[in-house]
Amino acid sequence: MQEPAIQFALSAGPLDTAALAATLTDPAAGAAVTFDGRVRNHNDGKPVSQLEYQAYPALAVPTGTRILTEEAARHGILRATAAHRTGTLEIGEPAVWLGVAAAHRGAAFDAARAIMERLKYELPVWKKETYADGTTAWVGPDNTPADTGQPHDEVPEWQAELLEIWISPGNDFRGRHGQERLRHGDHPVPRVECVAGMGLRGDRYFGYREDFKGQVTFFEADAVDAVRHHFNRPDLSAGEFRRNLIVRGVDLSAWVGKKFRFQGIEFEGSEECKPCYWMDEVAGPGAEELLKQNFRGGLRARILTNGELVALGGS
Repeated sequence: MQEPAIQFALSAGPLDTAALAATLTDPAAGAAVTFDGRVRNHNDGKPVSQLEYQAYPALAVPTGTRILTEEAARHGILRATAAHRTGTLEIGEPAVWLGVAAAHRGAAFDAARAIMERLKYELPVWKKETYADGTTAWVGPDNTPADTGQPHDEVPEWQAELLEIWISPGNDFRGRHGQERLRHGDHPVPRVECVAGMGLRGDRYFGYREDFKGQVTFFEADAVDAVRHHFNRPDLSAGEFRRNLIVRGVDLSAWVGKKFRFQGIEFEGSEECKPCYWMDEVAGPGAEELLKQNFRGGLRARILTNGELVALGGS
């Protein structure tokens, strides 16, 4: 396979989207996916009148090029082009443009999504939001306040063990109220690829929807043990709970709304993974209520950076 053609640039003037799209031309490409991110008139419930982007080119251009190069190799795409505006932009103006070309549409869609998520969280570009009331605020990568500096340097590392990894190709419970559960199967794997903004490759929620809160779920081994003991089911598989990562040595309840790093990959806890009545079928009557106690349902999280998780004994 040919080496992918990569282009990343900052632009102080309007983006020429037609010229950018022309860079995707390749006789081996059967699909091209483009994304045109524009300035909207609101953010976090506040009306926005304009944006101003600032970047340090000596840092931003190599970072953007690296992201495109890594994802091009990961997804096997042929061409990747991206450009990000700097300066003052009005409502409706293109702020970032991305295009990828690949032999097949699946790789093109996956690569475009992964690249955009990484540009959002990793690219060192700051924006000044001007609101309708005249107030302003600077926002950095990952939508964090710019005055805190580079947020990734301060993300704490979990000192925890990853005991098991479980993935499933389809949903057994979602949308099955009043019907029998499906049997897609839960598969233990020794390692799994985490894709920023997408989920765990091969799992049912991979690419489920934009900014999905449950791209990955963490489950404490102590919760598994509690259910096994309560229902006298020592052989109950941890995979039956339909959570992805069985961990020990961390209090999951402390990480809602916070970022953390685990095995070098950054995550953001989003909310408790609340148990439902299907747990009574999995373990026994009363399992749902048992798992509602002490945050035993687990933690749903977003994936912020790419990488691979490895379970104990999986290396």
